[in-house]
Amino acid sequence: MTQDDKLLIARTEDLFSLCDKYCCPRFSDFLDGAEQAVISDNLVFPCGYNTLLYGGFDDAEKKILGVFPEWAEPDKAEFPLSCLKIEGGFSRKLTHRDYLGTIMSLGIAPSKLGDIVVSDGFAYVFLHSDIAAYAADNVHKIGNQGVKITVMDDLSGIKVEREYKTIGAICASERLDAVTAAAAGVSRSIASGLIEAGKVKVNHREITKTSESVKEGDLLSIRGSGRFIVYKFGAETRSSRRHVTFKQYI
Repeated sequence: MTQDDKLLIARTEDLFSLCDKYCCPRFSDFLDGAEQAVISDNLVFPCGYNTLLYGGFDDAEKKILGVFPEWAEPDKAEFPLSCLKIEGGFSRKLTHRDYLGTIMSLGIAPSKLGDIVVSDGFAYVFLHSDIAAYAADNVHKIGNQGVKITVMDDLSGIKVEREYKTIGAICASERLDAVTAAAAGVSRSIASGLIEAGKVKVNHREITKTSESVKEGDLLSIRGSGRFIVYKFGAETRSSRRHVTFKQYI
């Protein structure tokens, strides 16, 4: 583990200690996928607690870890989460980068910022509750366009649906090099080079073994090509290759 990973584990362990000391839920900041993987791989949650990862909606990537006492059921309403609904972008379609750049220009730490989900004419920006009002008061434009901001503390009515591009391909097998080649649209030898160079991650974990097996539901991140959900392996072709369907993040 890196020093940053060790600090993350220590902070997570503190949540359990504080929950026990004060007999009330304790919450982390936002954890990205890699941080969630580090915790999952290196920390065994102690008995006597209930835990929940939640980022404001079911398909969120960045999530807050909530640690609850044994007698308390995890309650999403207790998470320190707010959402800014930002409406605008009518003369030019605003992108995820536009929203992210504006929010980060306020000096907000990445650990206080959750997912940004962009739709036509508006975006949902999920934030830690302690900085939501500050962000709302200081964002007046996104990408040089005036916007209207609504702070939403009750997230139960928010319906978020991510947009994906569906890609169908054929791969030689379920090996990582074969699946990477199919997703990125490159040769298997190039895919192998990307994997060995540490440019491919499976479920946020760097994998350098080309023969690693990939399964349905895995998240495949390929530097330079994007992120893909391995949605479904289909039937074999006559040449014993496999049909595969990917959902690429837009």
